[in-house]
Amino acid sequence: MNQKIVRILTGSLITLIGIGALLDALDVFSFWAGVQDIWPLGLIIAGLLVLISNTRQFIWASVLIFGGILLQLRILDIIDFNIFALFWPVIIIAIGLSVLINRSSSASKKTSQKDSDSVSAVFAGSETITASKDYQGGKATAVFGGVTIDLRDAVIKKQATIDVFALCGGIELKVPRNWTVRSQVFPILGGVESKSQTVTDKNDGPLLVITGTVALGGVEVKS
Repeated sequence: MNQKIVRILTGSLITLIGIGALLDALDVFSFWAGVQDIWPLGLIIAGLLVLISNTRQFIWASVLIFGGILLQLRILDIIDFNIFALFWPVIIIAIGLSVLINRSSSASKKTSQKDSDSVSAVFAGSETITASKDYQGGKATAVFGGVTIDLRDAVIKKQATIDVFALCGGIELKVPRNWTVRSQVFPILGGVESKSQTVTDKNDGPLLVITGTVALGGVEVKS
C-alpha cells in the first residue's frame, strides 16, 4: 500500500510540473516564476515520500524535510545562513548515522518462502532470495537505492506478475533459464535491460510479467 501511495503522489507531482511547464511555454501562466520562491517544498515532499515508502529510512527523509524547511525559511528571509557551509556537515552526519543504524543490513540477505512479497529500498540496498513453490509475484520499489530479487529457486506454476517502481534506482531480477519473461514496464528516461535469453513474448512455459514504472533508473533481468 505504501508503495502505491508513493507512486500515485510521485506521478501526480511530475504530471503537475509538466502541465505547469507547458502552460509557461504557451505563455498562459508564469509557472517557473511562480515556483522559484517555493521550490524547497519539493525537498519536503520528497522527504515525506521517502518516509511513507520506508520508515526505516527516516534519517534521509529527515535530512530532506529539514533541509527543505531551512531553505524555504531562507528564501522567505526568516532566517539567514550559508547553504554550502551547512550542506556537507549535514550529509556527513546523515551518512554516519545511517551506517550506525544499518551497519548489518548490507551483509545480510533475506530469504522468503512467501508466494507474494513486497521489497523496497530507499537510499539503501536490499537483497531477497525467494524460494516459493507457487510464486505469484509481488512488488519491488527502489528509490535512490537498489533491490535484488533472486527467483532462481522459485517455482511459477503458470504466471506471476511483479510490479516495479524505480526512481533514480535499480532493480535486479535473477530468474531461472526456463522462465519466459515479458516486460510491460513504462520507462521515463530508464528502461529494462536483459542479460538473459529468457526475455521473450512466448507463452510456452512459466511466465513472469514485469509491470510498473521506471524513472531515471532501470530494471535488469539475469539468469
